[in-house]
Amino acid sequence: MKIRASIGTAAALHLEKVIVDVAPTTAYLMLYNEDHCLANCSFCPQAQESSGRSDKLSRILWPKYNLSDIIDKLKNMDSGLKRICLQTVLFQEADDQIFAILKELKRNNIKQPISVCSYPMSKQMFSEMKKFGVTRVAISFDCATPELFEKIKGKEKGPKLSWELLKKSIQDACDVFGNRFVSTHLIVGLGETEREAISFIQHFIDKKITIGLFAFTPVKGTDLEILSQPSMDKYRRIQLGKYFIENMKTTANQMKFKKENQTILDYGVNIPIILDTIKTGKPFRTSGCSHCNRPFYNESPGKPLYNYPRELTDIEINDILTYFKQFLKNNQIDQ
Repeated sequence: MKIRASIGTAAALHLEKVIVDVAPTTAYLMLYNEDHCLANCSFCPQAQESSGRSDKLSRILWPKYNLSDIIDKLKNMDSGLKRICLQTVLFQEADDQIFAILKELKRNNIKQPISVCSYPMSKQMFSEMKKFGVTRVAISFDCATPELFEKIKGKEKGPKLSWELLKKSIQDACDVFGNRFVSTHLIVGLGETEREAISFIQHFIDKKITIGLFAFTPVKGTDLEILSQPSMDKYRRIQLGKYFIENMKTTANQMKFKKENQTILDYGVNIPIILDTIKTGKPFRTSGCSHCNRPFYNESPGKPLYNYPRELTDIEINDILTYFKQFLKNNQIDQ
């Protein structure tokens, strides 16, 4: 049986001789299918109408391997991989392939907890996944608002996905796994305002659902290949807001936004707390499920990192601190 693994995962499992700057801490696996996904997300090289490569997800290569080889490596070597995350692609035999993979992982007593990043499924399907050892699932909205969703992933892109379908599916997942074991994703840079991003984050945090934050990454062959990535300043502002909301230091209602463009103006947090929080570097680390560090998912090695897959260096923290000190100074004047 064939399966795809991210190139970083393959390197960690010694299936490829690749030098990586930062090793993944999760084994990222993906269903194998030579054709494109039946869904048609505008940013994804797997999309139905994409001319991009079917062995890519975001900017990452996902070569194919024998599942038995992956399992052998997971069982018999110390790879440093602390979780397995199975990425799903929507095609006719996808359900069968998911359960065939889960069955083999369970039969071989693979010790790592298993997550599934899933297309919308029924409550019955989630219950079956749980029986096969899945500990958490992710259902990815990706877009901050229903309007953006319908334009980028939903009805305007085909009949397969809708905001309402994902809402029902994520509730079904919560009913089966419990809210704290369900995740969703938000991609920053798809046309949302900072207020809309923060409102999305607040909504799911209120439900105790985990949020993985991503920066939009243009990929050749997709509908959005010419769209630029979000500015690093915007991304940093949203990361910090997300961290404060998650840690109950503020809420979306306590935050202030500029009237003209809805960018963040005030976090509703005392300045000493803001600066001390930035100095930890924690708001700017990769966010999402535990042990998920997604090295270089949104950027190439050597370029500025949207999500740090490791602890930040003193220089990196100081650069971010310098930006936010100016941000705080400017916004005191604006207010």
